[in-house]
Amino acid sequence: MKTFLLIEIALQNQPSVPREGMRFWVFWFLLSVILLLVFFIFLREKRLRQKLNLFFSRAKRGFIKSRLQARLKKENLKKAELIRDLGEETRKQGITIEETKEIDEELKTLEDNMSASQAEMKEMDSQIEMFNRQLEETSRKHEDQIKQKEAEIKPYIEKMTTTKEKEKLVELDLIKKQHELEEADKKLKAATKEAKEIEANEELSEDDKRTQGEEAKEKIKDLESQKEKTQEELEQLREERPKLEKEIKELQRRINDCERTMKQIDKEKKEQTRSFHIETKELKKSKEKVQKKIEDIVLEKEPLFESLGKIIDEVRVKHSKLTIFYSQIDRTNRNIEEIETNIQNL
Repeated sequence: MKTFLLIEIALQNQPSVPREGMRFWVFWFLLSVILLLVFFIFLREKRLRQKLNLFFSRAKRGFIKSRLQARLKKENLKKAELIRDLGEETRKQGITIEETKEIDEELKTLEDNMSASQAEMKEMDSQIEMFNRQLEETSRKHEDQIKQKEAEIKPYIEKMTTTKEKEKLVELDLIKKQHELEEADKKLKAATKEAKEIEANEELSEDDKRTQGEEAKEKIKDLESQKEKTQEELEQLREERPKLEKEIKELQRRINDCERTMKQIDKEKKEQTRSFHIETKELKKSKEKVQKKIEDIVLEKEPLFESLGKIIDEVRVKHSKLTIFYSQIDRTNRNIEEIETNIQNL
């Protein structure tokens, strides 16, 4: 130990080596020395070795015992499953003995209840399928009706667009003709005034008055003819406008009728869909209850199959379908006995 301390002091006094690196290696070196000393002490102390051997021996036995207990549990579960399967196969083959009469009656009652519940579930499935089929048919019928109305309303909408455009053009023409009529009035008044001025002008000769007067009268005549034509066109436009308004009103009425019918069809579709969904939802809830009832019956049958299997295993009824279960149960029993013996011998 003194040598080790001198080595430690010498290493610490070397300036070229970092202190942190020296401490790290010295620590592992001393730890190795301590472990070697402990090992030597262990080799010399017999009682310590015995105690360690006893400790490891107990730990080993505990480990083996745990494994054996786990195997035992597994084999017991396997036996219980075989017993239950034996009882189920016995019931399936219709094997009855005096000792199992009461269990058979209970199983028959449960089986009758299960058959009734399964029939009830089958009926519910049929109803759900029927509702789904009716829903599809109703939806398809409503969609066809809506498509028919859409096809019916389409020409009305196109005609409405055309008629409204025509109405706008008529309105523009009315404004234009009204303006032309006003201009014609102004020109006619100006021409009439000009004719009167020519007639009243004393500076003009009779020939000039006659010539210019005839020209003025011709101009007035043309203006009156133009005004009359414009007036007629204006009246035609005024007569056409109410007809267009009436036509637009009628088209709008037909469009509204089609849209109202489409809304009613859509409303009926939604109501029937909602009704079908409510009915289907209620049936599914009832189906879940029946399914739960069937699951409960299955659980009730389990202990009865187990009890039946135990009785048949004791009696060992001769039947070709049951022989294989007997051999498997016997093999499992031997395994259980062997494991229990091994546990006792630990």
